[in-house]
Amino acid sequence: MNLNRIVVRGRLTKAVMAAFVLTASGTAWAYAADVDDTVVYDLGEVLVTANRVTEKKIDVPADTAVISSKQIEDGNYASVSDALKANNVPVVKKGFAAYPELNGDTRVLVMVNGRKITWDHLVVSGATNSIDIDQIPVENIERIEVVKGPNSSLYGEKAVAGVINIITKQGVEGQQTTVRGEVGTWGHQKASIVTQGGDEKNAYFVTYSKEKQKSYKYKDANGNSHVFPDTTIDRDTFTARYDHYYAEDHLSLDFSYSNRNDGFGIYLSDPLNGVPYGAGMKNKTIDASYGATYYFGDGNDTFIRTYRNTEKSNAPFAGTPYTHDLAMFGVEGQKTWHLDDHTLIGGVTYNRESIDEENDGVSFNKNANSKAAYLEDKWELGNGWTANLGTRYEHHNNFGGDWASHVGINKKLDDRTHVYASWGQAVNNPTLKMMYANSPYWIGNPDLKQERSYTYTLGVDSQVNDRLNVSASVFESHLKDAIDWEWNTAISRTVYYNVNKEKRQGLNVSATYKIDDAWKVKGFYNFLRQKVDSGSGMINDAKNRHPNTYGVELTYEKNRWSIINTLQYVTGRSTAYYTDSKYFTWDLTMNYKLNDSTKIYAQGFNLTDEAYEVEPYSTPIGAYAMPGRHYVVGVEHKF
Repeated sequence: MNLNRIVVRGRLTKAVMAAFVLTASGTAWAYAADVDDTVVYDLGEVLVTANRVTEKKIDVPADTAVISSKQIEDGNYASVSDALKANNVPVVKKGFAAYPELNGDTRVLVMVNGRKITWDHLVVSGATNSIDIDQIPVENIERIEVVKGPNSSLYGEKAVAGVINIITKQGVEGQQTTVRGEVGTWGHQKASIVTQGGDEKNAYFVTYSKEKQKSYKYKDANGNSHVFPDTTIDRDTFTARYDHYYAEDHLSLDFSYSNRNDGFGIYLSDPLNGVPYGAGMKNKTIDASYGATYYFGDGNDTFIRTYRNTEKSNAPFAGTPYTHDLAMFGVEGQKTWHLDDHTLIGGVTYNRESIDEENDGVSFNKNANSKAAYLEDKWELGNGWTANLGTRYEHHNNFGGDWASHVGINKKLDDRTHVYASWGQAVNNPTLKMMYANSPYWIGNPDLKQERSYTYTLGVDSQVNDRLNVSASVFESHLKDAIDWEWNTAISRTVYYNVNKEKRQGLNVSATYKIDDAWKVKGFYNFLRQKVDSGSGMINDAKNRHPNTYGVELTYEKNRWSIINTLQYVTGRSTAYYTDSKYFTWDLTMNYKLNDSTKIYAQGFNLTDEAYEVEPYSTPIGAYAMPGRHYVVGVEHKF
């Protein structure tokens, strides 16, 4: 039996209210037609990412969230980053690329259907992050599972701040085709087609989309509007998934392809006059991913998987040629045993990456491989208590062997409330380019150490009644040997060093409330304290993106109408790195169903026309300006 089908049958409609806090989005909620619509929140919601097994949210000792396919459909999100931002997962945008942030940290492992897509390379210029999350099309997403906190014991290095696992859709029985078209500000145009079908033994799901847009406009610190040059969008994406069901087992094959010819406007050298750094640049990138997974038994907990990812990019920068050719191959297997009070999850993984880069006439060719084994024990202690104990040994050809472990304790007070506490370790390896690059602009540092961290988390989720849910978590993380780059004047090139320690402390509070059959409101408050130590003691990090985040999402859903208002207010930022210490944004989505097959929709983004950025920069401030006010209208038809 397929997990996605279990999830669709078991999800509930939820809504949110901030009883004492305001927020832009909150803990994820899902929908199903065959469950009681009066319940606002479902702690029985099924997850697979948190502990690598199928289990309910109320049994997971972690801060988790699920963004459902209905939320994605109702939000009419154009990208994964839009879906994450609308659901309280911050996203950093830099030029053509976007990457997520969890608990104030961008060291996040991103997966699709459980397989790694984060590269051991810098695919976002000027940042150490190695994934552009918007390469994944939203048309084929069943749900997005978000797990905050270190997960290296289960998923290996790079899972420092948490894991985002994107689960793709599979076909329904029969046959269905959906077409969508939309237009908007700055010449925005997007068209997509989705076709799916199958029977009891076979299912297919195929998507294609085409998107184009001219460079966007932004507001500067003086309130003037400018075009951000070279921020054009020109993308084609194609995905296909095929599932075959045997008597008890299940085979899943999936493929994705993305061809992007976007503008390469990374940042502004003069934001007050709309002047970019290196005008006229283009970024041609082709991503492809292939995966095959064979699941044993009735579920997704025992499997064998293999995958291959590739990326080819041609992105001349400021007049200098640049290309890279990346490839990743992986194999993993997992077995689950149910032994009285213990559920054991054990597995092995192998991963190999190769990089072939040409930077201004200088070649760079390296590869790396890692092998790992992990074991997780979910121990039922009785009286609502469970313990999760896990460890992983990973051997990397550059760094040798590493252990990463975690402990989680969960107490289910009743069917509506659980409290949890956890401690976990994480490892983040320097990228191959950080260590071995040799170009006119960048020299590698082979003496770099791995970044290592540990995190404590304490939290609670409670469905107070059929209308109200509240949740809260606090965390503290410590990271040593943090890596950052510096300009070495002696050699006139960039070099990466282990420069400091980092400490993060945070509070996440949310509440959900169903006002009546039509109105829902949800809210949260997030607090983040971020400190660094470069050798002189811990000081507040002025680059903190979100010291205080407040917001509210008000939803109206009745008859043919669905209206979502999302407001977010961020305060406490340093004006040494940001245009203002605060910013306030308002997004609006309206859907109207003409009939069961057709809907029309309209969206407004940054309706406050705020001048803001989420990436810190001091010379000049405002270099990574976010888009100003803009609109989209569209129509969708199913047949």
